[in-house]
Amino acid sequence: MKLVVINKLSDEKIDALKKAVPGSVVEAYKSPKEALPHVADADAIALWGFQDVEPLLQAAPHVRWVHSLSDGVEKLLTPSMMERPIILTNSHGVHDRAVSEHTMALLLSWFRRIPDAVRSQSAHTWSRPHGESLFGKTILIVGFGSIGRAIAQRAKVFETHILAVKKHLSHEMFADHVYTQEEIMDVLPKADIIIAALPATPETDKFFDEEKFKAMKKSALFINIARASVVDEPALVKALEEGNIAGACMDVFSKEPLPEDHPFWDMKNVIMTPHIASMVPDFWNKLTFLLETNFIAFSRGEKLLNEVDKKKGY
Repeated sequence: MKLVVINKLSDEKIDALKKAVPGSVVEAYKSPKEALPHVADADAIALWGFQDVEPLLQAAPHVRWVHSLSDGVEKLLTPSMMERPIILTNSHGVHDRAVSEHTMALLLSWFRRIPDAVRSQSAHTWSRPHGESLFGKTILIVGFGSIGRAIAQRAKVFETHILAVKKHLSHEMFADHVYTQEEIMDVLPKADIIIAALPATPETDKFFDEEKFKAMKKSALFINIARASVVDEPALVKALEEGNIAGACMDVFSKEPLPEDHPFWDMKNVIMTPHIASMVPDFWNKLTFLLETNFIAFSRGEKLLNEVDKKKGY
């Protein structure tokens, strides 16, 4: 049995995967292009959900399982994936704490005006920006999966009012009210902070468009820690430039690295981080533990954790 991982792995982690399934072959490559000549006899492939798996699947007729190292699987739902009986799993749950903490860092940075203080520090200027409190703010979390719930749990500590938007109504411990996606236009004007935590699917492509930005309060803060595809980026730029919303905090972008001439670089009402929300010291340990657990189950013909519904995309 052969597992090919599209990411740099230490020899220690490769050996651990091999020992987990005695007699297996485990190989790691830095990129899909580098891995392509080595997948013909692969039974399983692990890669990021934003990487193109189609060339790999075309070169790997025996693959029966693909694992996404990220929560999202947007680039993995290719024709070969959909047509063949390949099991698709993701890393749901691995990133919840880190991404939710990063979201709170962005949120607090905005309201306490930390970027202004840092700019003053760099200029050796004693300037005292007047920040705001999160107390009593209404936070709308659009996409209330495990990451959305983790954000809500942490935001509740600041005595905020949490509104959740999800596909189906349900009781949610950390939400004060739950809405369906069909009610989004009714709830957007109520929120001081809108957080995108949606999965990337054809249905959510450019979900946040010009119409939705216009429905937000002019004082609203928009945060995207989901996928860049859920936002119409030119519409967001326009909303920020025209003052339809107060600001935006983002960890994901339509092109990464962000082009040097992109408007976001020079916008004072934007806080950016370079797609690092999930990057914490124990990140890889959690990822490889999940991969190892599923590799063992796969070798035994048992049910895998985090199996994705390929038709729904999550």
